[in-house]
Amino acid sequence: MPPRPTARRLSAALTIASLSVAGATAVPSSGTAVPTSADAAPVAAAPSSAPYELVNGVTAPIHSYEDAIRETVWVLAPDFDRDGTADRIAVDIIRPADLDPDIEIPVIMDASPYYLCCGRGNEAETKRYDADGDPVDFPLFYDNYFVPRGYAVALVDMAGTGRSTGCVDHGGLSDIGSAEAVVRWLDGRTRAVDADGNPASAIWSSGKVGMIGKSYDGTLANGVAAHGVDGLETIVPISAISSWYYYNRYQGLPISRGYASWLSGYVAGERTERVNCDAIFDQLDVDADDDSGVYNAFFRERDYRYGRPFDASEVEASVFIMHGLQDTNVKTPNFSRWWTALGEAGVGRKMWLTRLGHVDAFDSDRAAWYRVRRLATGIAVLTWVSASGCTVRSVRTDVRSTVSLRPAVIGALLGRAGDVRSVPCVADPAAYVTSTLT
Repeated sequence: MPPRPTARRLSAALTIASLSVAGATAVPSSGTAVPTSADAAPVAAAPSSAPYELVNGVTAPIHSYEDAIRETVWVLAPDFDRDGTADRIAVDIIRPADLDPDIEIPVIMDASPYYLCCGRGNEAETKRYDADGDPVDFPLFYDNYFVPRGYAVALVDMAGTGRSTGCVDHGGLSDIGSAEAVVRWLDGRTRAVDADGNPASAIWSSGKVGMIGKSYDGTLANGVAAHGVDGLETIVPISAISSWYYYNRYQGLPISRGYASWLSGYVAGERTERVNCDAIFDQLDVDADDDSGVYNAFFRERDYRYGRPFDASEVEASVFIMHGLQDTNVKTPNFSRWWTALGEAGVGRKMWLTRLGHVDAFDSDRAAWYRVRRLATGIAVLTWVSASGCTVRSVRTDVRSTVSLRPAVIGALLGRAGDVRSVPCVADPAAYVTSTLT
């Protein structure tokens, strides 16, 4: 999030970021640099009949990145801004070109309001297009890494941002529904068009989608999952909101007044579609009711844990949470209460915590972030990685256990629960897997 104005498996081979699933693992081994286009595999001599190849249990870069198909479609979403026409949600896609036409592949999807207004990652990368409007540059590393390994990557402009129509509504039905519409299209259940208005179908998609993203992006993943949409198999919310009330309020007091309209207008900056959203933005502040600070219908709609129409009990995807304990932007109740709600609903979940702020572990602790893949699937894991790289060992529990952790003077993070082990903090992250609980 920007500063405030005043103060079930994807497939047998699919893994998002560090989430391990049965079969292959689509993450690099420890110390592997994230590939650039120069690292991609050469063009295959003939179309491949297999979307992926396993080398030592890890998907290998067998497809050409340079010659990958790059395209944009506009998914037709419900008329969330009530202007009488379907909202058009821009989706930039990159996928392997050297596959048999009947091969279906899973999709890594990052829906975001930031692709044109503000950029993604530490370098504030934005999408770039050629003179014909076709996508040229895809922010972040997902395209560089996953496309050569047989996956499609879809970067979605949230409604009211980028090249999409519609209006931003501060985590509400429009924000979430615009991303959900894309998941439905990838599963063959809604329509899309190309730049000329011709029908566009995702016949290359297996219908299996994993959403990943940091901050607002991860918030959209939480919301879509909490609506129980078919086809969404896994989400990786990084520094993400689970309740906009607990993002906007401190013990009932507004953090900054008029924030709902301010943030919505901010992320709509640099959009290419001329849509007047002023009336909708004004109504956001009325409905948020900063004067009272109460948890009302406005915030109930934006509560993905126990709200309506979103609720943790509707989540069918597995969830891998990443968050920083020093995050003063999206604060810790957003992950801790989401974790609790998911556990109460029996959702498959994992968690990775750092002693950092509003930071993606890909940027801060890349090797350790990837090493999570070595943990066995099906256990709840809490792991701390300090800013200096000092790793505190994992704690195993089940979804019904409560684990209280406290720092000790000896440098350990101590806990007590039915099946808990406290291990001293050591300076060698390579020793991590030797003390993993199994």
